[in-house]
This record gives sequence, C-alpha cells and structure tokens, in this order.
Amino acid sequence: MQLHLGTLYVVQLTTFSLLTLAVLLMGLRYPQEQALRHWGIGGVLASISMLLIALRPVIPAWLSVDLANIVLFVALSLTWSGALALEQRPVRWRVQLALVLLASVLLVGISNSPAYFEQRAALYSACYMLFNLLTLKVFISSPHRRRLGYRLICTLVLLLMLGQIARITLAMYFGHGGLAGSPYFALANFVLILLEFAKILALIFVCFEGLEIRLYQLAMRDPLTGLYNRRAFHEQAQQRLAAQAGATVALLVLDLDYFKQVNDRYGHQAGDDVLVHLARLLHAQLAPFDALYARSGGEEFVMMLTGNAANLAPVIAESIRSALAAYAIQTSDGQQVLQTTSIGIAGGTSAQGALRQLVMEADMALYQAKQHGRNCVRSSTQAL
Repeated sequence: MQLHLGTLYVVQLTTFSLLTLAVLLMGLRYPQEQALRHWGIGGVLASISMLLIALRPVIPAWLSVDLANIVLFVALSLTWSGALALEQRPVRWRVQLALVLLASVLLVGISNSPAYFEQRAALYSACYMLFNLLTLKVFISSPHRRRLGYRLICTLVLLLMLGQIARITLAMYFGHGGLAGSPYFALANFVLILLEFAKILALIFVCFEGLEIRLYQLAMRDPLTGLYNRRAFHEQAQQRLAAQAGATVALLVLDLDYFKQVNDRYGHQAGDDVLVHLARLLHAQLAPFDALYARSGGEEFVMMLTGNAANLAPVIAESIRSALAAYAIQTSDGQQVLQTTSIGIAGGTSAQGALRQLVMEADMALYQAKQHGRNCVRSSTQAL
C-alpha cells in the first residue's frame, strides 16, 4: 500500500490543530498558567498558517504564501514569550514584534527571487532557530532546569534545531529550484512536525509538573504564617535526622500563653496578627542557625536545631521568649497586645525513632514550663 502524502498532511494538520486547541483551552481554564495561553495561541496560529498553505491551489498567493508565513513567524515568537511567562519573567513584546517585522520584511524582499521557495524555507528555518534559541536560553537559565520537564523541553528544542539545520542545508543544495519536489524535504517536514507534537506535549507536562510542585508546597505550608505545617515539619525533620546520623539534636516546642484569651478579648484578627508576628520573630531569631521550624497547630510551634546550634538551644529559646515578651504587638486594627510564651526543650542525638521521643520529652518540658507560671523555658531531664 502506498502512503498518500496529502492524506498524511491532513491527518497531521488535524491532530496538531486539536492538540494546540486543547493547550489553549487549558490555558483559559487555568488563568495562572499564562504560558499555556501563549503556546496555545501560537499553536492555533500555526494551524491556520498550515491550512492557508494547504489551500495554495485555490486561494491567492499573497494569502497562501506571504500572509501564511508571517502568521507562522508570529506563532514562533509566542514560543519564546510562553517560556518567559512560565518563568514569570517580563515578556519582551517590543523585541518580539521587531523580530517578527524583520522576518516579514525579509520575506517580502525575496518574493520576486527565482528561488523564492528555497529562500523562504531557509528564512523560516532561520527564524525558527532564532526563537527556539531564545526559548532554550530561558529554560537553561531557569532555577528549575533540573526538573524532568525542563530537560525534556531542552532536548526536543535541540533536536528541532538540528532538523531546521538539515532543512536549511537542503534549501542551499536545491538553491536553483527543485526543493518542493524533494522527498528528503518532505521527510524532514514530517519528522519536524512529529517533534513539534512531542514539544507541545512536553510544554503541557512542564506546566502541570510546576502546578503539581506548587500544590505540594501549598500542602506543606501553613496558609496564615507561611511556615511549614506539622506534616511538612515531620517529613523534613526525619530527612535531617537520617542525613546527620549521630549528630546532636534539640527540639523546642513553643506554646503561646493564654492565647484563647487574646482571641476572646481582641478578636480573631488580632490573634492572627500575633501568630504572624511570632512567625516573623522565629524567622529572625532562627535564620542564623539553619533551624527547621513550623506551626504545628493552633498556637503551638515546633523547632529543631542540629549540630552546634543544638547546644545553644536554651539560649536561643530564652532569646525568643524575651524578644516576644519585650514589646506589645501592634495589630492591624490598631490594638496593642502583650503576649508571652512557654517553651519546652528536649535534646539528644539523631537516631532511628529519635524524633518521636524528642517530641514527647519536649512536650513534657513544655508542661513543666506551664506549671511553673508560664512565660519561661524548661528543658527535659536529658542533658543537652
């Protein structure tokens, strides 16, 4: 059975159009995914351009050739702007427009050349490589470049650029005509379209890979204070203990004194302001020590110190306690709230099951702090 190239082109065009339309719809469905909208619009424009090219026998040449290629240049530029949008970097619309206009002027300039088809193919490939080089630069310079999706995109873009180099080579070889009827040119176009399919799927994967990571991070954070939540703390703590086997460890459990009375007297917004203030205080106090800290629930916070910092746990805890008690907290509605805290400390060495034991001992030390009048620091019987 002989393969009919016209039928194959129609199948490819239909599939490509549906795929890019799906990308655009996903971009509209998820407003935060601006990159999908750029790539979706670019894909739809590319589909329109390919349709105009396919209709060349029945529509004017300026429409099926000149306009179709200019639309392709715009579609190519949206690959770059989509990458910038993905990285939340400013889209350089002026540069993008200038490059599209330059390519369009060059296209019109060669329209009367005897080897117009070959030169047009070379111009498109050069424009394609330029915008994909800019796209590649964005992905390579990204802090997320080690992600699977980013590496996949970079690989596909490099393969596509190699394909365009082969296309330019063919255009130079058939510099005096004959490129349109070359089976090698048809094969190169077929392979490039397949790679474009793969690139579109990879772009979708990159967006949803990032979305999955953001959702995971949101699930690990306390929405009010921005600190880790209880689940995240336990996961991170276990990892640290496993990575620093035998190291000295200190666990601090902090509880705000009479916090329910703050909510009852000043209102829940004031209570939230107190929690946010404490979160900022912990960040300032613990940042020099590479500490792990979280809001474990309600008015309770938990901290873990390792190495030399663990030996300073009583000093650090007292510094946190005194800093919180020293000044009244200014709430968002102008009220002044005096807040104190009780802190329990447990210490030991990192080992299997150490975290659970440390939490139990720190809770006991916190209970002792509350029994001794609150607004104080107490350590468990295990020496630090």
